[in-house]
Amino acid sequence: MAEFDLLTRPWLPVVSGEGPARVSLREALERAHEVQLAAPGPENAALLRLLLALHAVAARPADEKQWDAAWRAPTLDTGRIGAYLDAHADRFDLLSDQHPFWQSAHVTEATQDVRGLDARYWSSGAPQFAQDLMRDPEPMDAADAAVGLVMLQAWHPGGIRTGHPADPATRAGKVYGSKPGPLSTMTHLRITGTCLKDELLLNCPPGVRAPGDCPVWERDSPAVPMRKREPAGPMDWWTWPNRRVRLLADEDGRVNGIALHDGDRPDSPDQCAARLDPGAALTGRGTRLAVTDGSGHLLPWTPATLLDDSRADTGNCAVLDHVTAAAERGGLPPEMRVEAAVLRAEHTTGHRAALSGIIHLSAPLGPAGVLADPGRRARLVEAARLPWQVQREITHTAADALGLLAKTVQSRTDLSLAPHLTTGWEDFTEAPDSEADRWRECLARAAQQVAGTKSSGSRTLSGARIHVAALSALNSTAPTTAEDLPV
Repeated sequence: MAEFDLLTRPWLPVVSGEGPARVSLREALERAHEVQLAAPGPENAALLRLLLALHAVAARPADEKQWDAAWRAPTLDTGRIGAYLDAHADRFDLLSDQHPFWQSAHVTEATQDVRGLDARYWSSGAPQFAQDLMRDPEPMDAADAAVGLVMLQAWHPGGIRTGHPADPATRAGKVYGSKPGPLSTMTHLRITGTCLKDELLLNCPPGVRAPGDCPVWERDSPAVPMRKREPAGPMDWWTWPNRRVRLLADEDGRVNGIALHDGDRPDSPDQCAARLDPGAALTGRGTRLAVTDGSGHLLPWTPATLLDDSRADTGNCAVLDHVTAAAERGGLPPEMRVEAAVLRAEHTTGHRAALSGIIHLSAPLGPAGVLADPGRRARLVEAARLPWQVQREITHTAADALGLLAKTVQSRTDLSLAPHLTTGWEDFTEAPDSEADRWRECLARAAQQVAGTKSSGSRTLSGARIHVAALSALNSTAPTTAEDLPV
């Protein structure tokens, strides 16, 4: 039988001072202080979750004191990590006959070709828009198939799956109601770092593994039938077997087909993410944080609203709470720039049966020294809310002036249409203490551009009224509630 040992064979895309390369899981953790993941945004998020689970079960700091020591250390705790990998080495063979990694050894018949590992194939109507997906595919290298497998378990949408004859839930060859993958259910936020070591520590708050909370490789190969169960903890959720998958390879170890069926199914993936995933970014209403406006324009200031710890209704993200706490106790250098990568899957239907895209937002949050000070952090949060306050005022003012519903004029009053706003936010977060006035000027200039917008037909937007409304919002001290923020 062909083998592909993920602990020793190169497959993870990274970049270091020597340039781009592929490394094994073991090498990635041993060299975490000198490499970075080099995959695109959605792949990066999926691969980092796997590495987070692996690091956490082997060497997660138990408390803040241990975390601070790990942050100061030049490398990860490679002794503990190596011992753990040695103890579970037989569970990391991608093509194993008995325990194929993150797969079910009990499904053996291909249901589709290797295009099933391509995220573009999960979109509605993908073959019409991606010509290369229409051609018969060549067998896939095991290294690429491993990345595709991790992506599939993290991002695969829900809906109808091909049923297995041994699954009692199969009806007419189909299984209905499968749940989307963990990353497909939420807005996911991670803090970026200068190396993999930093990213693992920044995105994994300290803690102790709960009894029964096991990653997928510590469990038996799952049986064929779809199973309803709830995750036992973060390790389980980070490596959730969302699908019964099997990579089928030829004698040369190249994957030429896959078996794909429904897997473990929680009652509510959204609630599981909110409860167990430290990267889940939620509004005060418990809904997914928005990263775009109604017209699809990116809003890089939105994640900063989650930094508010003064009211319970403003949303939360455990990763941000963890980083803020580390900054407050002096664990992070004050000059360190904190930046988030935020991703959100969009689906074509309410059943989330096909991906329409994965939005990727880079969001600067400011220096650690600012995050460490409650007063300065509060001013940063208020600055992040200002666009919503201004947007709300000019939209309602324009709607009143035109005699239309607010949602009708929204697309013509979007502040984010002003290209300088993103740059303005980046400049502001580099020096929040000294750039606050410039950020307000950016918003006022954006409102002035909106005020000059013409409508189709005989009615025009009332530029003077809109400008006055915008300036009033900028000068207002009224707090913004979670209900004002989009979802």
